[in-house]
Amino acid sequence: MYYLPGRGGSLLAGLGLFLSDRFGTLYGREVSGGLKGLSYDQQIEMIRYDLFKDHWRSDSQVVANSYGAYLLLHSLIHAERYPGTIMLLSPILGAVQTRDTYYRPPQAKKLLAAFEGSTFPVPHSLTCLVGEFDWQSMPERCKLLCDSAGGALEIVAGGGHTIEADIVADRISRVFSC
Repeated sequence: MYYLPGRGGSLLAGLGLFLSDRFGTLYGREVSGGLKGLSYDQQIEMIRYDLFKDHWRSDSQVVANSYGAYLLLHSLIHAERYPGTIMLLSPILGAVQTRDTYYRPPQAKKLLAAFEGSTFPVPHSLTCLVGEFDWQSMPERCKLLCDSAGGALEIVAGGGHTIEADIVADRISRVFSC
């Protein structure tokens, strides 16, 4: 299992702890850890290196949360079809603006352009879980991703950006058949 938590997330706590308990050895990168000091392009290259080196097989399993999902998708944007199973939780897919907040990650338009132009490489298996009221990971964008990449989308009724742990655990168990 390869895991990319969101900003502030850990491989050793929260979802990372759940995944390591459930699947054994857990690999991945913490956005606030080793990736933090790297440039955006270096972060993408590091994740791409990890995937191609050890996690580019049909039995590979990847979970990416929030900004970790953003980095994962950017690392795959020019790759061949990912052969394993990917689960995205509340993925950041581009810039967002509310009345009070504006957030624009690096290369914010690149993913949306790939989805809209149907140029994003379709992975073997993709599942996306997002809250109905998630303003950071808008369900409409997740639908665009899943339509473009042949993925399965589940929108959690009443949910926000942080989805309840029991719902996440249940969906992970279903997606990865454990």
